[in-house]
Amino acid sequence: MFSKLTDRDSIDEVIKAMSLEEKARLVIGDSPFRTKGMEQYGIPALVVMDGGTGFNSIQDEQEKAFRAYCKRRSIAGNPVSEDEFVSGMECLDTNKLSALADGKVKAPDLGEMLETRPLTALGCYPPGMFLAATWNPEVISRCGRALGREANSLGIDILLGTPNVNIHRDPLGGRIFEGYSEDPCLVSSLAPAFVKGIMEGGVIANVKHFAANNQETGRMGINEHISERTLREIYLPGFKACVDAGCQTVMSAYNKINGTACAMNKWLLTNVLRDEWGFEGFVMSDWGAAYEEAPAIEAGNDLIMPGPRTSAPLIKAVRNGTLPESVLDDAIRNYLKVLLETPAVKGHLTPDDIDPEEGIRAAYDAACEGITLLKNDGVLPLAEGSKVAFYGRHSREMIASGEGSAEVRTSLNTNVYDAASKLTGEGNVTFGEVREDTDAIIVTVSARGQEGFDRESLAMPDEDRTALYNATAESKRLGLPLIVLLNVSGPIDIADWEPEASAIVCEFFPGMQGGPAMADILFGKVNPSGKLPLTFPKSYGVTPAKDNFGGDGIELTYEEGIYIGYRYYDRHPEAVMYPFGHGLSYSEFEFGEISASVDGGKIAVSVPVANTGLREGSETVQLYVSAPAGKLDKPEKELKGFAKLKIASGETGTAVICVDKEDLASFDEEEGRWVLEPGEYEFMAGASAADIRCSVRVQILA
Repeated sequence: MFSKLTDRDSIDEVIKAMSLEEKARLVIGDSPFRTKGMEQYGIPALVVMDGGTGFNSIQDEQEKAFRAYCKRRSIAGNPVSEDEFVSGMECLDTNKLSALADGKVKAPDLGEMLETRPLTALGCYPPGMFLAATWNPEVISRCGRALGREANSLGIDILLGTPNVNIHRDPLGGRIFEGYSEDPCLVSSLAPAFVKGIMEGGVIANVKHFAANNQETGRMGINEHISERTLREIYLPGFKACVDAGCQTVMSAYNKINGTACAMNKWLLTNVLRDEWGFEGFVMSDWGAAYEEAPAIEAGNDLIMPGPRTSAPLIKAVRNGTLPESVLDDAIRNYLKVLLETPAVKGHLTPDDIDPEEGIRAAYDAACEGITLLKNDGVLPLAEGSKVAFYGRHSREMIASGEGSAEVRTSLNTNVYDAASKLTGEGNVTFGEVREDTDAIIVTVSARGQEGFDRESLAMPDEDRTALYNATAESKRLGLPLIVLLNVSGPIDIADWEPEASAIVCEFFPGMQGGPAMADILFGKVNPSGKLPLTFPKSYGVTPAKDNFGGDGIELTYEEGIYIGYRYYDRHPEAVMYPFGHGLSYSEFEFGEISASVDGGKIAVSVPVANTGLREGSETVQLYVSAPAGKLDKPEKELKGFAKLKIASGETGTAVICVDKEDLASFDEEEGRWVLEPGEYEFMAGASAADIRCSVRVQILA
């Protein structure tokens, strides 16, 4: 008689009833995107797929291709064994499936499957960088909820990368569009809203990649040398914030930190994550990141993905005493506690439960909040009925999401050309040609980002450079204003052509509703309010990590320490094109007199903000703090909070931002703890890191 999993009280009985072989199999994935189910114990298989920006149909097809292959092999009398896929990654490769075919079985062709399958009518939501540009937790949470409900209805139990909180260490990072910001405070303030939204959708959220997974070059095992202070102050806070928000799964990263792979790093997964932060969920490896099974489980990595993968090393380690069976039991216990909360146990939504308009509205509102006006000489907003000429392929083929795990194939994506045609009339919009009555020229330029590859430079592709050149030439010839739209994965080189542009608008990768949102902003239906979540440098040669990013893919030292992003640029303001936190509006805002009060361990800062413009608009009050001189070297200032206010024309709103005293502490490596140095701290309110409007000094006691 088998014990059955029914609730938390039944977990220990199930573990006690399982054989060692069964335990070892349970903590290893069963296929590319499924865990091992054991019906005899009432343990269902879980579907775990990427989806920080939407349903990943490519992974869905990989799973189907693999399962179809296994079924065909089984029918042919030659079933697939675990040992065939011992690397844990080969099951994702349809070429590998073909190579393993024995003549009786033809492996499915993934390319053909994707080409013949119609695009889904499912949501493509903005990635982390764009969501952070909203500086608005509410719209982020709504996107998470809509995405979570969609994933739930599609049979997904755990949605990977919800969120990705890896810091923007370098603008060439191939996946920085997935991460939120260069600043840990902004990440920690916004990413938990996505976690909460995903959980409201009924699926399990997953924060990745733990930790310091900041480049694609040599990502499978590069050894990063990082000081503990740098880790704790810059690269870990976003993860802790998501754990504190209730995120139940954490994905361990590929890279090594100070000599130990993250999936086998006990200091990271047990000492910090569980013992210090109180994490009670389970840790799963990135796909293939658990390079050795037993050391991964012993370190605190509870689930090894993907499968199939041999369980023999785990069984051997337990039998020879190098892995205590109690540690394996702990991994199973962590896993089963979360499994009980999944839709696989509680029941999935159905497609009939989903309102497609919920996702479209959430994506549109987020796009309106995150699109960022970088420059405007007064040409924007365009008058109603203005005639515009578009240039650049991406004006009609907007990049809504990045490539790799974040890629979403959907029929719901939009573009600014079609949206502007609908808004202002087809007769007022042209593509690639300027007519006699054209009022403005709009060109979209791009920079792609993708998993597996870092960008080679900040240059835009040749095709986009040509489109910009042609648009600029026509602008000069006819004396028309030039408006440049940045459909980019991160910063690009701007300085050489910026003087030619009357306006520059950054849309990053805006998700499926980027087209209508951009058109509404261009024509004044929406007042832009996005703020940059990272610094745009004047060139790559002036960036803080330029000499130690990428490297040889084997060893890398974070020589810049805590001085990334604006922490570095505050000491090198001449290197900045557009500062962290920058973003213009069609309104004007004046900051009043700042005040601060201290109540126990909290400091409350108040800033009145007046809208002196002619239309309602939103301003984000950013609170930076400068610490007094002390034992530890400190940045000139650090973001410690913010408030986004919507204010009617002629009205005044008040930003109230609260800071805990403990948030002013720095990590002292000598003492091995967080230290708050007493003294006079300066609290500064601004519209960007380079636009401080007012300040107040506060005496802080330790």
